[in-house]
Amino acid sequence: MAQKKQRTKKTLSILDKNRKHNQFDYTEIFRHIRTNIEFSTVDKQIKSISITSTQPGEAKTTTSINLAYIFATKYNKVLLIDCDLRKTMLHRYMRISNQQGLTDALLEFGKTHRFNSEYIQTMSHPSFLGQLSILTGGVHVPNPSELLGSEVFKEYMDTLKKNFDFIIVDCAPIGTISDAIPVGNAVDGTIFVVSAKDTNRKDAANCVNLLQRSNVNVLGSVLTKADSGSGSYSYYYY
Repeated sequence: MAQKKQRTKKTLSILDKNRKHNQFDYTEIFRHIRTNIEFSTVDKQIKSISITSTQPGEAKTTTSINLAYIFATKYNKVLLIDCDLRKTMLHRYMRISNQQGLTDALLEFGKTHRFNSEYIQTMSHPSFLGQLSILTGGVHVPNPSELLGSEVFKEYMDTLKKNFDFIIVDCAPIGTISDAIPVGNAVDGTIFVVSAKDTNRKDAANCVNLLQRSNVNVLGSVLTKADSGSGSYSYYYY
């Protein structure tokens, strides 16, 4: 138990370090992004979002984690899921185990159709209203697209929505593989991450058009790695 607390402290220092060393308050920036997400639609409550981007290396997973932290300061039960099943990285960022996770949970759920919380790990922090729950990618499977596009996944996501106040899903880059499309159709909205340093504008536009043509509700974009003018990077939402 003591080891988990130590790991939690190291992970949560991402935002603490930014606040300490930069003139920008990253907590306030992500709080502003959270507010924009909450009020992005007037006719439907947003309780689950997916995060995707054009290609790897655009700070998609970092954005997902930081948003999860900020949502956890307002909501009692927040869940962060790693759906980038071809390159599971969330457990490494969070410094937690990936011995079992989403793929394992889906295999069991397909048989029982019952929610089992044992696949979900939790983290606590003084700023959290409750606990932050994390569902890592789990055991490697040979058919991620089929798994994420299955009725079992849709039903499982619907079950998770009943058990959590807010859900954030880290997806594979849409410019690399189409896994973000079925995930986007299973959540209330999708945030598209764009890197000021790495993203090709034309490629990003094509990816957003692909998502929209696939009936994915694109709520907006987060611009990462934007030069703040002080030698550091900032985040913007639009």
